[in-house]
Amino acid sequence: MTYGKKIKQHEIVIPTDPLPVWYFIFHDHNSEKYIAPHWHRGIELSYVENGRIDDFLINKKHYSSKSGTILVVNTQEIHSIHDFKNTNSLALSIIFPYDYITNLYPDIAHQVIKINDPATFTDKQKLAYLHLQGLLSQFIKVYFLKIPTKHLEQQRLIDEILCLLLANFTEDKKDQEQISERKIYTINRLQYITQYVNNHYQEELNLALLAEKCNISKEYLARFFKKEMELTVETYINNVRAEHAYGELKNSKKNLTQIAISCGFSSIRTMNRAFKKLYGKSASEMKKKLIK
Repeated sequence: MTYGKKIKQHEIVIPTDPLPVWYFIFHDHNSEKYIAPHWHRGIELSYVENGRIDDFLINKKHYSSKSGTILVVNTQEIHSIHDFKNTNSLALSIIFPYDYITNLYPDIAHQVIKINDPATFTDKQKLAYLHLQGLLSQFIKVYFLKIPTKHLEQQRLIDEILCLLLANFTEDKKDQEQISERKIYTINRLQYITQYVNNHYQEELNLALLAEKCNISKEYLARFFKKEMELTVETYINNVRAEHAYGELKNSKKNLTQIAISCGFSSIRTMNRAFKKLYGKSASEMKKKLIK
């Protein structure tokens, strides 16, 4: 899960210095969160200490996280977060760079980590899950400490967390889980489309333009994108624009018209519709609340 310092659509994971992994601890109160569908080679672990995540979509499966929930996103799996306002949320996201794992544990090349369905756990896995919860909770506590050995403690916990995951929750990939040429083609095409939208969201964007850029028909692109991302091209464009507009609502002194135009919306009305669909409130309503 990538709160705040977001991982973009297909990004090389840059470790959080001086550790060999990227991590982020979310403890922002009372803020709406949406992270658009994205993917990366690194393996991502999400842990909720307090609060909940309303909808965590991983590889076309929907999960709802509550306190104590651990979710893992395996390499190249498309995932997104739609998380309405939660009070006193505290969560941790760790991304282990893929090359870092393969250097230590080459078998991961033909394995996946299966931890998202605790109902299927063996007794041994149930104990390992409890141990993992404790280590992740401890990692969060250490993050807030101001001690000389902080990074050493974090490194020790990272090693234990990764070892527990790999020792207890790995399974050999099934044929359909292997990274096939078709999967590579799909990822590359999605990468091009999503990066184009993120780079040009302030400009005029629509299905026809993107189809032309990809040299495919509008009909094919519409079906392909909906199947792989579980949302339409139009919704994706509006969500990306709404994400940027939400950031401007919080961090700039622009009025609603200026924000709408700068983020690619044709009017306040279209921006309000996008906000309502994504956040449950219009941009106008959220602006009034932020002013109070």
